[in-house]
Amino acid sequence: MSRVLWLVRHGERRDEVDPSWAEDADRPHDPPLTERGRWQAERVGERLRGQGVEAIYASPFVRATETAHLVARALDRPVFVDHGLSEHLNPAWFDVAPSVLTPRKLAERFDTVDPTHDSVLRPNYPETDTEATERTVRAVRRLLGDSPETSLFVGHGLTVASVVAAFTGRRETPTPLAGVTRLASYPWGWDVDILADTSHLSGPESTDDAVGDDVDG
Repeated sequence: MSRVLWLVRHGERRDEVDPSWAEDADRPHDPPLTERGRWQAERVGERLRGQGVEAIYASPFVRATETAHLVARALDRPVFVDHGLSEHLNPAWFDVAPSVLTPRKLAERFDTVDPTHDSVLRPNYPETDTEATERTVRAVRRLLGDSPETSLFVGHGLTVASVVAAFTGRRETPTPLAGVTRLASYPWGWDVDILADTSHLSGPESTDDAVGDDVDG
């Protein structure tokens, strides 16, 4: 085993528990985490301590960057925000291209974000399922080309499912909120050795997480 790739879906998003949040939001398609979502992200950070994560990449959507930020604080690593890891820009979910913050603006909000990172790809609106999947995988492969041996990617259900499918051929991949998946490279190729693990979310704060493979996430 020479390389390790961790994949994490963001924690619980604000508009899922408070649908009225979007009514007055500047960016109604870009909700932050709930208090429980932040707790989930902190537990992911605890889960990944000691795992040798050297680089953390995140989608520019706030729920993903905030999750990555809370993990990064636990691991003492910076976060590199890359638009190539964006949510699926599905016209069924977004009536216009969603507005997201730049890395510099995100860095003002989350001090672990490196504002100097240049995205390797930028999505085009609208995207088909295939276009979103291919774009995500291309971005991850490009980022891996310059990354250390152990990297973490924090994004959406799309991020986890598409990368697992492209790297391993596995087509059915659960993507629970704040779930942890690990891929490792072996002489015969990439394989999954941890899949959608949520054991770190057990405890008094936890409830069952939705899988959510086919929903905006």
